[in-house]
Amino acid sequence: MGDERDRAFVEERIGAYLGGDARAAGPLLADDFVKEFPQSGERIRGRSNTMAMDAANPMPPQLIGLPHMTWCGEEQLLVEARQAYPDGAWWIVALYDVEGRTLRREAAYYGAPFPAPAWRAPYVVPIPQGDPTADPGGQAVDRELVDRYFAALAANDFAALTRLRHPSFVSDMPQSGERYPTHQAQVAAELAYPGGLPAISTKRLRGASDTWTVGPSFSVLRLSGRGAHWSGEALLTYPSGERSHAVTVLEYRDGLVIRERNYYCPPFEAAAWRAAWVDPA
Repeated sequence: MGDERDRAFVEERIGAYLGGDARAAGPLLADDFVKEFPQSGERIRGRSNTMAMDAANPMPPQLIGLPHMTWCGEEQLLVEARQAYPDGAWWIVALYDVEGRTLRREAAYYGAPFPAPAWRAPYVVPIPQGDPTADPGGQAVDRELVDRYFAALAANDFAALTRLRHPSFVSDMPQSGERYPTHQAQVAAELAYPGGLPAISTKRLRGASDTWTVGPSFSVLRLSGRGAHWSGEALLTYPSGERSHAVTVLEYRDGLVIRERNYYCPPFEAAAWRAAWVDPA
């Protein structure tokens, strides 16, 4: 029961923070809290620096709708939300390392909406109205299954993915509002990708606890503990040379992946107004 109260407290505070209360998350932050913006390479160390940075934000975003929060194991909270900025609405995906009621680390990714490309139309359907992240009923799996799944993704091993995905598998791209309604539809679209599929150079899996291991198609994998929900961070390199960060969210049922969501987040320049608090290292 204590864990449930702690989780509810953390969720309430983060929800208030995303809703515009810049100080709401303050009581959660560890003294040595670290906030990272992987797309720009910025890192802010310490509770006081993080709170000062938030207070100095010249254009704080406005939350659109309600955030969706998913616990990946017992020590990671994944938050998906939409926020309004002066240049439009962006998706934010934030991964928090949590100990009880304390946040140790945050990695925040930002992705702009993009139009659904015409070439993908034969393979996708619109994400249904309502909550696109509604859980169909996840069930916990061990790390080995997640290791196999992301190894298959990295190798574009479609035969292995066929074995590792649930018959009711769907894959969503919230930024464009597209859904692959089946595994077969997603494979067909990936095989038709104009110019060829991107190469996945590095993946980092995150969740309750982390262990480093070597994967077959990239340099390092970071795997996490237990649960029905998992997240993966990737760096994609396209045939054109363009690079993009990606965040993948998984849900398991019956030992198979039943739900996948993907966000694509290109690099951006470090914000000048944040420079005073960015770790020089």
